[in-house]
Amino acid sequence: MGSHHARVYAALTGACTLAGVYDPDADRAAALAARWDAKAYATLEDMLREVDVVSVASPSSLHFHHTALALEHGLDVLVEKPLATTVENARMLERMASLRPKKPVVQVGHIEHFNPAIVELRKLVAEYQPIAIDMQRLGPFDGRISDTDVVQDLMLHDIHVLTTLADSPLARVQASGRRVRSDEHTDYAVATFVFESGLIANLSASRVTEDKIRRLTVTASDAHITLDSMNRSLELSRWTSLRGGESAGYRQESVLERVFVPIEEPLVAQIQSFLRCVRDRAVPEVPLQAGTACLQLVDAVRECIAAQAATTGAAGVLAL
Repeated sequence: MGSHHARVYAALTGACTLAGVYDPDADRAAALAARWDAKAYATLEDMLREVDVVSVASPSSLHFHHTALALEHGLDVLVEKPLATTVENARMLERMASLRPKKPVVQVGHIEHFNPAIVELRKLVAEYQPIAIDMQRLGPFDGRISDTDVVQDLMLHDIHVLTTLADSPLARVQASGRRVRSDEHTDYAVATFVFESGLIANLSASRVTEDKIRRLTVTASDAHITLDSMNRSLELSRWTSLRGGESAGYRQESVLERVFVPIEEPLVAQIQSFLRCVRDRAVPEVPLQAGTACLQLVDAVRECIAAQAATTGAAGVLAL
């Protein structure tokens, strides 16, 4: 992700200047810096002393440490998700940011928030009250991701999207999971979130599914919405009741609308939004508190899965 961040910053010439990059692999940093006419810093400290804004796109286990260093240097930060690997560390970053003399802009990189299809979906959900939401984020095994489970790796994306769609406090969580390719981490997880409004959401996340699937459906009282991120499609189905003549009575008709989804790279939209907040000293769309709240839900799902594993196959349930 770091190379993609560098690419976008370099392209946004009117909004910022890509000063440089840091990577412990000096050859990789040099190649990336040369590609975008920037500087390859020898140490992280050297870079943090010379820049105003930084993107943290290191491995998840280092997000807390690198974000903390950036805050100590008085920088504004865009940190890739997850904000940290523990809720405790996420809250510590919140405290650090609140104590800085110049309040920093810290945005968490939940990139799906800026996916144009999700942006359009939020508009539809505001119009059609959801009854149930089903989300699938499935894909093949990736050996590079070995330091976390599928809940924090993949389901976290949909957990954040869900929190932006559900306008209600969460009541309880039920979840199950399985280890398939990993010795220590869950590779397949299913979670059900029930909200005080009555909304039910089912989330499935897999990194052992050979086909890559990114699908979301919303069942509303007057409509059914289907989003396929792989095909960049967003469809709205509505039932209409039509009155015919006296002999015809009523008849129903299904109306299918294909919603226009702008062609825009989510990472570009995310970084542009971040830079606007830096310029205007505004609160980002995905602030530190949102990143922490998502990690709390990750922990809730994990606790349910652990409870399931401790019994004889019964799904874990956590009342909130």
